[in-house]
Amino acid sequence: MITPGMRLSELTGLWVCVATILFVGATSFMPAGVYSSWWWMTFWAVVGAGLCAAVVRFRLWRRPAVFALHLSFLLMLAGGAATTLTSTRGSVLLHPAVPASSFISADGDTLSLPAAITLEKFESEYYPGMIVPRDFHSYITTADGRSIHISMNRIGHLDGYRLYQSSFDGRGGSVLSVARDPVGIALTYAGYLLFALSGLWMLVRRHRAAGAAMLLLAVASSASAAPAIGVGAADSLASRQVVFNGRVVPFGVMASELTYKLTGRGAVASMSPSRFVASLIVFGDDWRKVPFIKVKGTGLRAALGADGSHVSVAQLYDARGGYKPEALFKDGTGPLDAEILKLDEKVALLAELWRGELFIPLADDSPERLGAGAVASMLAYVKWQPVRLFFIITLSLASLLLVMQLFRRRVPVVAVAWILTAAGAAIFVWRWTIVGHVPLSNAPEIMTFVAVAFCGVSALASRQAPLASSFGLLMAGFASLVAWLSFKDPALTPLMPVLASPWLAAHVSVVMVAYALLAFTLPVSVAALAVPSRRQQLVATSMKFIAPGVYLLGIGIFLGAMWANVSWGRYWAWDPKETWALVTMLLYALPLHRSLGLSSRPALFHIFVALAFLSIIMTYAGVNYLPSQHAYQ
Repeated sequence: MITPGMRLSELTGLWVCVATILFVGATSFMPAGVYSSWWWMTFWAVVGAGLCAAVVRFRLWRRPAVFALHLSFLLMLAGGAATTLTSTRGSVLLHPAVPASSFISADGDTLSLPAAITLEKFESEYYPGMIVPRDFHSYITTADGRSIHISMNRIGHLDGYRLYQSSFDGRGGSVLSVARDPVGIALTYAGYLLFALSGLWMLVRRHRAAGAAMLLLAVASSASAAPAIGVGAADSLASRQVVFNGRVVPFGVMASELTYKLTGRGAVASMSPSRFVASLIVFGDDWRKVPFIKVKGTGLRAALGADGSHVSVAQLYDARGGYKPEALFKDGTGPLDAEILKLDEKVALLAELWRGELFIPLADDSPERLGAGAVASMLAYVKWQPVRLFFIITLSLASLLLVMQLFRRRVPVVAVAWILTAAGAAIFVWRWTIVGHVPLSNAPEIMTFVAVAFCGVSALASRQAPLASSFGLLMAGFASLVAWLSFKDPALTPLMPVLASPWLAAHVSVVMVAYALLAFTLPVSVAALAVPSRRQQLVATSMKFIAPGVYLLGIGIFLGAMWANVSWGRYWAWDPKETWALVTMLLYALPLHRSLGLSSRPALFHIFVALAFLSIIMTYAGVNYLPSQHAYQ
């Protein structure tokens, strides 16, 4: 029996936990020096002491899986303390053929390396046909004749020290990061492993259904008439292979991405992208007077004297040949500066196109040529734009299901959810074959994956909570809509060297599935608050998704930490993205604690879970407004 006093105690414990977790998130708005302060270390010492007290108070050793899970966090805290107190970090600049026996620590001290090292060669690896670096390689030898190869995502080991490729000096020299942290890494990784094993143990024993969920891994332009090449010539040109953006693609794929980037549309004056781009090349002078360049900001349009949403190249220059946007730019602080930078990117792409530097035609006998099937698949993708079709169909079906459910009609939620999941997965794999790497490197690709994950989670819940499942499909539709809008302004740059890693797919996919599982509890809570009679039943439904969601988010965070340790030499940096991912995991973990009593108060439970969704928004989008190493475009 729960007494009023116990209820007050539970509520007090809940709010103390929430306040503590949100305080951690608030530090992302503070100066970076916070994380090296004495009071920050004291704060985590108090958290660790509180965790130990909870273990003793509730005698968690009587529940081995729960005890192991809490022990994993104590190991991570101990590892973090050991890293702060005992680790060594620094950097060394190596010149070719010049031995180096010391490095400069993060505190500015000169420390000795365990052995002298000499740079034999530094080289940059570039994307085919581009001057954009794909990777950096340092080949060094030690005084005793050992050879060490270091590159991005490839660590060099030197008698207990780890060497990371950091930068270069442009004169043949290489800058390496140096790190030594045997105790901190050992304790922290032990904590990661124990979390993975104990969390999986708990899911398999108590949340079998949730454990299964865990495995779910041409509108016409305003442009006026201008000379264009023939339709037949454009069609034959579409399948010609070129090197563009660091990869081999058909001309039609390159043209489609460039057309969307320049115009925000898939067609210009009823012309296909291949015909439009080819016409730009052949009749460049004529197209300079045609307004086809998309300008989103109304303020910039007015400043440039544009009548509509598109401007011509000629409108960007004054009578003396001066570039108008340059006079409007206020070194990044003006109200128009962000739009000017986007416009500059489009103008730069046009300049490369007209100089003949944007792409390189691939010779017919080149070994890099694609097969006929790959070419056909790529051209079909840009022609049909499956992400656009997916968001239209998903939003339409989800809306129809919700309307039918409001009128208490029998609806095929289960079948629709599984069909959409299969279709979304096929689109994701299709794009994978086109871009040549796991499509999780930018915002639109990640949102596409999130949409597929939403569909999968909705399908898994469709029998137990059909109304919430329909809301989940609606969220999937909106996620794919956001992806499609982002695809209309593609980032025409290849992967950064640090992202060209097998860790990318593992880290991002696990985290996104976790967010999908946790975010699905939002429509469940909305449905519960709208239908009070089903609140307790829907608490159980949400719990089946919160448990694997928290587990997978933890695994995703730890995979990201291990990736960071491989690439940057440290597994945790209190980056805003890292901080808020941790906050999200801890917030959603609170309902899993029976001692807080949330699950016994259905109304409070659903309100809490609905509000917790704000942390996901902050983690995914809000941190982009803070300085972050995760600000990849």
